[in-house]
Amino acid sequence: MTELEEKIKQKEKEKWIRCWFAIEAMAVRKDVVETALNQHIEKLERIPSVFVYKKEFKEAKKVDNPPKDVEEAYSQVVELELFVKDLFSLINVIIVYGPSAIEILGPEKIDVSVEELQNLANLVAGLMHKFAAAGLGGMVISPGKK
Repeated sequence: MTELEEKIKQKEKEKWIRCWFAIEAMAVRKDVVETALNQHIEKLERIPSVFVYKKEFKEAKKVDNPPKDVEEAYSQVVELELFVKDLFSLINVIIVYGPSAIEILGPEKIDVSVEELQNLANLVAGLMHKFAAAGLGGMVISPGKK
């Protein structure tokens, strides 16, 4: 058994969450998108609660319909297979690293402690407050009629 296979077996035994991610980046130059996406994944790989065991960078391609006011743009996708230690770490990674698509590969069932659920609820609440402060959403509360 290889060292990689041993690490994968250990993460499975410890009930880490196994996932597939697709992450896409876009930039005005091909070299910029390639460098930026590579650095983005290197940061992800340094997180102690994440174990990336497979990554496949697709070819950077010119975008057919670039965003408004952008003359030319390039897009690149990386597909990852990874383990994340727990549900809180998974949601945090999704928020920070912004995968375009996610597939949970295992385990079939996970147990979530009240502490982890509390931390997750506070993470989402904090994110909602940031959106509201930036004018991008939130709840409007006003006195209403009964």
